[in-house]
Amino acid sequence: MTTCLVRAPKPFQILLLLVLCSLLPAWTCTAIIGFNSCLEAVPEPQIVSLAPDTISADMNSVALTVAGTGFVTQSEILWNGNPLPTTFMDSRHLQATITQQTLDSIAGSAGASVLISVISPQSSVVVGCPNGGTSGTLILVVN
Repeated sequence: MTTCLVRAPKPFQILLLLVLCSLLPAWTCTAIIGFNSCLEAVPEPQIVSLAPDTISADMNSVALTVAGTGFVTQSEILWNGNPLPTTFMDSRHLQATITQQTLDSIAGSAGASVLISVISPQSSVVVGCPNGGTSGTLILVVN
């Protein structure tokens, strides 16, 4: 009996494992293994904090930093579902400048609670791999 061990790095998933055995003329087995790489997959963004988490309704401008995981260069900060011009700092931090114009144009008056989330683009679907999407939300308070 012959044993064969196939190992693949963690970002790979086995899509197909087919073993064909024949009794005649002698025991012969053939294995076909298909691998799927998740290296190009876009992770689902997760957010854990906002800095600051409260802003003044009469401020000139403030840099809003969103901390989390799974951010990519195309990730965008969403303000009540509306995308803001976003700077990718690294896979754990994004930044957007909130101006008075932002507050005026995207429903951010004093006393408001603004829902902040992050969206990452979906890539071509790779079975079993993460595929971008929208994070949960955190609340930014406007005083």
